[in-house]
Amino acid sequence: MPTDKSKSSIERLVKTFKEDLIKLDYSSRTAEVYATAVASFLKSIPNPSSPAPEDANTYIRNILEGSPDAQASQSSVGIAASAIKLYFKHILGRPLQLSIELKRRARPIPTILDKEEIQKIVSVTRNVSHRLIFQLMYSSGLKLDELLGLRVKDVDIEGKKLTVRGNSTGGRKAKHERQTILSEKVAPMLHAFIVDRDPDDYVFPGIDGGHMTPRAVQKAFKQALKKAGITKRASCNSLRHSFAVHLLQRGIDIKHVRRLLGHARTETTSIYKKLVTSDQVQIKSPLDM
Repeated sequence: MPTDKSKSSIERLVKTFKEDLIKLDYSSRTAEVYATAVASFLKSIPNPSSPAPEDANTYIRNILEGSPDAQASQSSVGIAASAIKLYFKHILGRPLQLSIELKRRARPIPTILDKEEIQKIVSVTRNVSHRLIFQLMYSSGLKLDELLGLRVKDVDIEGKKLTVRGNSTGGRKAKHERQTILSEKVAPMLHAFIVDRDPDDYVFPGIDGGHMTPRAVQKAFKQALKKAGITKRASCNSLRHSFAVHLLQRGIDIKHVRRLLGHARTETTSIYKKLVTSDQVQIKSPLDM
């Protein structure tokens, strides 16, 4: 068990690590998760002020083997490994090479909603903000946290564009902004929703000057699924997944879909390509395009 003195030392080390992650553009949520993982690691070793690579390998090995003091899922193993590697690199100033091979988690197949299901979800949603959020996620391909981070100045009604500047609610913050499309059908509704608002206001405000919480939107989406009689295991981000697949079904080049989604690599977007068969692609006459 760590002594009171070592506990105090660990708290200082973890606080410094967390502050450094935020300076490195990690979100506050990710910094908190990684700091918690590093704190658990440091508490498990005899000399937390100077951990050795073998300490890290032993700790990860214990998690993988499911020891009584370190039971966790494969996901937790990945988080712990990433956090400890970052700690060695940014706090101790040396890279950590784990001798244990970690299994890469298979990327889950995203749930895709068809257009009729999305229309049902929108039609049963009475709250104006929630309805507009669902329409924007599907028509612009935004993640929920990206959409909630939108400010009025990020909306270009005339140009039919939205500017995504990164977010503060999950993962590492985006270093470069991107633009995505704004539906001609959604644009008038969005304009009416934000008209006469200040440019720095959040499009979907919450309380205390912040934006609406993801939890509130996710709860509303689950309720909409139930009302619409949709039994698929879908989430808000299923709307973004559906945006990608439906564009590919229309024959839109994957490089354009990747750009709109903000993916750094084409390989990330390729998971959607696998969900589209050749007979699903809608081939139109050039005169109709």
